[in-house]
Amino acid sequence: MNKSFVEDSRAVAQRFFEENPDVELVELLIPDINGVFRGKRISKQKFLKSFTEGVTLPGSMCLVDITGDNPEGTGLLWSSGDQDNLAKPIPGTLCRVPYGELPLAQVMMNLHNLDGTRFFADPRNVLQGVVDRMAADGFYPTVALELEFYLADQNEKTAEPLPPQPLGGGIASDGVQVYGLQQIEDFEKVLHDAVAELNRQGIPADTIVAEAGPGQFEINLGHVTDPMLAADHAMQLKRVVKGIAWDHGVTATFMAKPYSDQAGNGLHIHVSLRDENDNNVLSPVGGEEVSDNLRFAIGGLQESMFESMAIFAPNPNSFRRFQNKAYAPMSPNWGLNNRTVALRIPAGSPKAARVEHRVSGADANPYLVLACVLAGMHYGLKNKLDPGEPTVGNGYEQHGGKIVPRSMISALDRFVEGDIVKDYLGERFVEVFDICRRAEYDEFFAEVTQLEYRWYLDAV
Repeated sequence: MNKSFVEDSRAVAQRFFEENPDVELVELLIPDINGVFRGKRISKQKFLKSFTEGVTLPGSMCLVDITGDNPEGTGLLWSSGDQDNLAKPIPGTLCRVPYGELPLAQVMMNLHNLDGTRFFADPRNVLQGVVDRMAADGFYPTVALELEFYLADQNEKTAEPLPPQPLGGGIASDGVQVYGLQQIEDFEKVLHDAVAELNRQGIPADTIVAEAGPGQFEINLGHVTDPMLAADHAMQLKRVVKGIAWDHGVTATFMAKPYSDQAGNGLHIHVSLRDENDNNVLSPVGGEEVSDNLRFAIGGLQESMFESMAIFAPNPNSFRRFQNKAYAPMSPNWGLNNRTVALRIPAGSPKAARVEHRVSGADANPYLVLACVLAGMHYGLKNKLDPGEPTVGNGYEQHGGKIVPRSMISALDRFVEGDIVKDYLGERFVEVFDICRRAEYDEFFAEVTQLEYRWYLDAV
C-alpha cells in the first residue's frame, strides 16, 4: 500500500471511532483453512497504529484443524519456533459487531511475511494468486456465492440439532417446504435482520429462500467484480447469520449434513469472465447456444474436479451430502438449466452467460473453493478442453462411471497426487493443507460412535 492510501484508510477508521465513541475494542478477523475466523481483540488505539505498523500474529493460526489444534508436520509450529507474521487491516471492512452485549468493532486482516510479501497459508492470499494469474491472461471474474444453512433450537440437552419452533410460537415443522413463504415468515426476525445488517456493511444480500429441510434457508449474495470481495462477503454472511440467530434464541449451522435424513447445506458459485473491455468472454458470439469459451471453462472444471474435492468437501461430514437425488452432484457432468448436474448453465440472457458450480458444501472455505473453481476454468480455457455433450434429464443417473471421491481420504489422495490444483494453489500450501486434514481425519475416527455400538457390540 502506498503512503497516501494508508493515511486515507487510517482517517476513515478514525472517523468510525468518532461516530462510535462507545467502541473501545476491535476484533481482528483472519480466515483459517477451515473457513473459520481467528484473531484477537485489541484496543482501538493499537488498531489505528496497525495501518502503518501492522499487528503481529503467528502464521500457524491459519493451519489448524476444526478443533483449533495445530497438527505436527506443517513446519510452522515447533520446528520454526511458531514465528510471527504481520497482519494488516483490509480497508472498507471496519464495522460494528451487530450482535452481543459488548460494543465491539470488527475488521478483516490479511497476513503477510515480515518482509511484506504474501504469507502462503492465508486463504485470501491463495485466492489472490489465482486471480492474478487469470488477470495476466486477460480474464477478470464476476462472482456471486449462495450459501445454505439450517436454523435449529438452542438445544442444551444433546449436541444434536432440533428443528426450530417458529419465533412467534407454534409447532416446529419437520417436512419439506421448498420456497415456502410461511417458513420465511416464521423466522423473519432472524432472516431480515441478517439481510439488513449485511446490507448495512455494504454486502449485497438480495434474496431469501426457504430450502428443502426444516429450518433450512439460503441467502443469495449479489454478483461482484472482485472475487476476493465475494469470498469476504460469504465469510461475513456466516458470521452475521450465526450471531443474529443466537441473539434471537436459535442457532445457525452451515454444517454440510446436520440431519442424516434431510438435505445438506451447499455453497454454489456463479462465475462469468470479463475481458479488458468488460465484455463477457463466456457469451456466445454467433448463433450457438453455448460459446466455445464456456465449453472450455467447463472442460477445465471437469478435469480439476476430482483433485479439488478435498477443498469442496473438507471433512468427514462433508461427504454425507453426496447422496442420490439430494441436490449434491456426484459426477462432473454439465447441462443447461439443469439442477441435477454439477456444472449448471443457468437460463437467462446470453450476455449473462455463466457457470454455476454446485459441488461444494457450505462448510468449505469460500476462498479456497473459489480458488479451485477459477483455477479449473482458467486451466480449461488455456488448454481448450472439450467437456463433451451436456446432460439432459436426470444427472444423477447419467454419470458414465465417473463418481467424485466418496470419502475424505480418497479425496485427499487425489488432491496431493494431482497436478492442476497444486500448480495453482502452490505445492507448499497443498502439502500443509493435506497434513491438517489428515490429522483431523485421524482424530475424528479415533472416537467410537453410537452407531457402531448399535451395529457391532452384540452382533460380532
